[in-house]
Amino acid sequence: MFSRLLAYKGGHMAKQNTPHIVARKENITSITDMNGQTIIQIGSSQYTVRNSDGSLTHRFLNQLIPTVDGFEWGPDMQKAKPPVHVGICQQCRDGSSLFGRNKSHGIVTLARAKLCADCGTLCCPSHRRLSKNDRRWRCLRHHRMHRIGGLVRPLFFERTD
Repeated sequence: MFSRLLAYKGGHMAKQNTPHIVARKENITSITDMNGQTIIQIGSSQYTVRNSDGSLTHRFLNQLIPTVDGFEWGPDMQKAKPPVHVGICQQCRDGSSLFGRNKSHGIVTLARAKLCADCGTLCCPSHRRLSKNDRRWRCLRHHRMHRIGGLVRPLFFERTD
């Protein structure tokens, strides 16, 4: 039995040409917030493999992340025509609940983001509202203040023409 195992193993131990990597390129993109803290690092890599028959195979690996507005984004999309740029929604980063839960990376595509008319912060679709009277986008906090001001103002002031 022992001799059969050696013969079986010996038959499969012949030298095989395995593919090996001949060139590699890696890109790592860091996305940081306004304070310089790294939110996420995402990368892509390209490598060329030489197969046992001498042919070359080029392979690309790209990481994608889901943005808070439902888009899958990767760093290579900034080089596309037209480019897809991203920003950070600070309300997503801070957390939307009373106890700071539901925090996320806050990465949103700039095509779907708006600036608050009062404070100028970038807001994702979940953290902004369109005011009915002046048709301007505001973050949730300033939208609430704007609505309260619209209700209280007529109590103290009178409109004259």
